[in-house]
Amino acid sequence: MVKPVKIRNLTIGEGVPKICVPVTGRTKEEIEKQAYRIASARPDLVELRADYFEQVEDLSGVKETLSTLRDIMGQIPILFTFRTEKEGGVRPLSTEAYVNLNQTVSRWGLADAVDVELLFQEEETAVLIDKIHENGCAVVCSNHHFHDTPPVDEMLSLFGRMEEAGADILKIAVMPAGPGDVLKLLRATCEAGETYSRPLISMAMGGQGVVSRISGEIFGSSVTFAAVEEASAPGQLPLEKMRRALALIHGAL
Repeated sequence: MVKPVKIRNLTIGEGVPKICVPVTGRTKEEIEKQAYRIASARPDLVELRADYFEQVEDLSGVKETLSTLRDIMGQIPILFTFRTEKEGGVRPLSTEAYVNLNQTVSRWGLADAVDVELLFQEEETAVLIDKIHENGCAVVCSNHHFHDTPPVDEMLSLFGRMEEAGADILKIAVMPAGPGDVLKLLRATCEAGETYSRPLISMAMGGQGVVSRISGEIFGSSVTFAAVEEASAPGQLPLEKMRRALALIHGAL
């Protein structure tokens, strides 16, 4: 039985999947401009993709930018994510800097959740998650496959390792080679929802995977990603189209 997680005023893990919109600006000015347009569209939550930010290694610049984003978003929850290069991110960062960045951000009280990649250095994942929790921040533990789709058993194992590490929300994204891979992702999500207690996020990327982004209420994915500005992964639908698709499925259910 999945136990919902509350982040700010948003409950994740029940009802219609929540829609998260990425902020992908390269500079503080770009981020601010994107943020105003995104806030006016009223997504359920936003993700600051810090790997796009050119000053990400300047912590004072990160804090100033995140503070501005917090002011613009009001009560819309913020997920802070530095996606590493090996999992689809746009710039390199050392393991030491990755850990320091995520721990520091969690102390500021500006982000509501932090993304931690399960495999950034897996023996240290649970330690980093504990540190972030000590600072009062939720954790999305994630794993991304931009070139393939693992077997169902492997995806179930990954979800389990995320839960064992103490994450609040468990996320897997894959790239399907065909419809069969999309079915594998949906099956793994469904089985994980029956096995683990944390809310799940799952998606098959690209055009063939769009069905996985809109069918979370059926198969057990609690959050989906949509675009207002630049998409952060292949296959993201525009926000309003995503809203209509989720509403159509919810009405049928």
